[in-house]
Amino acid sequence: MITIDYKSRLPVYEQIKNQIMTLIQLGILKADEQLPSIRSLSAETGVNVNTVKRAVQDLEEMGIIYSVPGKGSFVSEDAFANTRIKEKAIEEIRHAITSAIPKGITKEDISELVEKIFTEVK
Repeated sequence: MITIDYKSRLPVYEQIKNQIMTLIQLGILKADEQLPSIRSLSAETGVNVNTVKRAVQDLEEMGIIYSVPGKGSFVSEDAFANTRIKEKAIEEIRHAITSAIPKGITKEDISELVEKIFTEVK
């Protein structure tokens, strides 16, 4: 279900978080569906339990999942209706572009990169 790229510069907890969000967006994980437990995700990925727990906590803070004590974590009904998630993503993109401009990155470079990323992801 989740694979970790140890060569990636993206922290492992971010990789887990992003992959769970992708599974929800693709409809593989549906509203109110239970996620695998933190321990089972840890065993499946070979990642420390605390790392998986951080990813789950971040998802909960973002409103993408919710926890029921003694039962586990579940996909929120309105997982992506929350505009806070998009606003945070746009803020991150804005920061990356702002810091890239003084380093010689042009608007065309950014446009090409965006096209490449969307082609690879789809």
